Amino acid sequence: MILGIMGGMGPLATSELFRKIIELTNVNKDKDHLHIVIDNNTEIPDRTDYILKSGEDPRIEMIRSAIKLEMMGADYIAIPCNTAHYFYDDIKKYTRSKILHMIRETAIYLANNRNSKEYFLMATTGTYESKIYTNIFNEYGLKILEPDYSDKMAIMDWIYRVKSSKFDITSQEFEGLINKYIKNMDMPIILGCTELPILANHIRVCKDFVDPSAIIAKKCVELANKF
Repeated sequence: MILGIMGGMGPLATSELFRKIIELTNVNKDKDHLHIVIDNNTEIPDRTDYILKSGEDPRIEMIRSAIKLEMMGADYIAIPCNTAHYFYDDIKKYTRSKILHMIRETAIYLANNRNSKEYFLMATTGTYESKIYTNIFNEYGLKILEPDYSDKMAIMDWIYRVKSSKFDITSQEFEGLINKYIKNMDMPIILGCTELPILANHIRVCKDFVDPSAIIAKKCVELANKF
């Protein structure tokens, strides 16, 4: 059983998914780990730019990556980019490898393991615009709360800073934005961009949050263990 990772969106998030899978795998020696092939395809155009009608179509390069991973033997594929899942249906048609859907797996996990019905989403503007979280979560009786436009822009700026390996956002800024919306409510926070958990851990955010990339990493290990 070989796992493929469609990477490059961005490279740091790709390496983080790889690390999470390794740490979640119960092993005694090297050969017990998953067989993983990674295509760190940085030629994939920005997903948000395309969704907002200001950039190139990323599907051609994403399809190339899926085909390349299949040719390298991947039985299933994970995509460490939330926004990229907007193109999921277009990509899966071009490969026989099973493509995991990180956002759907997150909804399934939360529906089965949490009592909360409403979640505060931090994500790219492309993810907000596409409504992929809202639409999929609705299928499982879950609701999404989004920040206002100015705070969406602030979150987007944080994301692109992480893509540039800049972590000059403070935990006070991060938590202050969250508190503006959830206040004293017991509402879980979804870090719906793969750069955001990296940032939150780096600056030591105290809030408890849902990390979809950790959920998909766990799913990858579970699937491998079935074979």
